[in-house]
Amino acid sequence: MPPELKTKSDISIVLFVFTAMAVLGVACGGFVVRDYARSRASVTWPAADAIVLSQLEGEGAQLRYVYSFDGRSHEASRTRTFLGWFMMTEQAQHRPGESIVVFVDPEDHAFSVLYPGGSSAAFVVLSLLSGAAVFFGVGGVVWALSRTREVTMGEASHAF
Repeated sequence: MPPELKTKSDISIVLFVFTAMAVLGVACGGFVVRDYARSRASVTWPAADAIVLSQLEGEGAQLRYVYSFDGRSHEASRTRTFLGWFMMTEQAQHRPGESIVVFVDPEDHAFSVLYPGGSSAAFVVLSLLSGAAVFFGVGGVVWALSRTREVTMGEASHAF
């Protein structure tokens, strides 16, 4: 394989990796910002009475509950938002048939949480990591494109 072709192939791989890093940073940043907004808003959401349907056993124990809000019944298993998992709160064991209080999103009645709120520190850390991924991803793309131009210009000068 000629060295120019190998260099172009290497640059293409690097370009793909840095592009993926930038896109992933933007996607993760968007998710974190959206989840943080929802986490903070959940503190002021209206409460609704719910009934525990089941508490699954094991490592990833999941609580299923049913609640009625605005005249409609909803079934859910969400106990907190993503950023809520970073908060230090005790999670109680609930038994089927037990009455609990959940907090319902007034704009999306199918979305509810048992423990409202989210961690501001986790938001800051995850936002910085997402920003770093975008920064280094875009920087890597710019570097790879400039490297591609150098390789292309080098081939043009060798042709003469």
